[in-house]
Amino acid sequence: MQKYKFLILFFLVLTILFVFLLGSKLGINIKNIINFISHQGILAPVIFLLVYTIGPVFFMPITPLSATAGVLFGPLWGTVFSVIGATSGACATFFVSRYLLRDFICKKESSQITFVQNRIEKDGWKFVMLARITPIFPFNIQNYLFGVTKIRFITYLWASALSLIPGTFVYVYIGSTGKSALSGDTDTIYKIILAFVLLFIFSITPYILGKITKHLSGYQ
Repeated sequence: MQKYKFLILFFLVLTILFVFLLGSKLGINIKNIINFISHQGILAPVIFLLVYTIGPVFFMPITPLSATAGVLFGPLWGTVFSVIGATSGACATFFVSRYLLRDFICKKESSQITFVQNRIEKDGWKFVMLARITPIFPFNIQNYLFGVTKIRFITYLWASALSLIPGTFVYVYIGSTGKSALSGDTDTIYKIILAFVLLFIFSITPYILGKITKHLSGYQ
């Protein structure tokens, strides 16, 4: 079984490298993919979700997709589709990591890694939410890292879905605002200001949460 996992992992790595090389050779990039989605009419949401689900496995950046959702589907449905897509992509990458990488990682666990594993197993949802709100590591790398931990999948699923909503909405709203600006909307200036206010609030949220946690721990 271990041998088959290694072969699958080997071919997955080769596939990722092939996709990057082929994309570079043919001029396929995130901009072209987004342009392709925008011309698919009623199938656009389905294709968007497929790209959002498969993309993270191949380390495709998701922020441009979220902003594009605002342009294509508006702030409401753009957020809905993006959250569903990002959660699906997170789960797809999680499964790849758990069933192909975890055994290799666990064989080399140290006492420090074991301690972290046990903490994540106990308070996994806190680690997931903190990672999503405080993007120290890129989204795709987070998914792979959580896959090799002991966190339960159902915990990872709901914690990811909930914690992705605020940031996703901000980027979708920025995309929607950009579309309004190009169409000559007279209220665009206010929407742009609101978009940057939301982005600022989202950016300082980790700092505020850290202060609150430190303050509360002082009473324990």
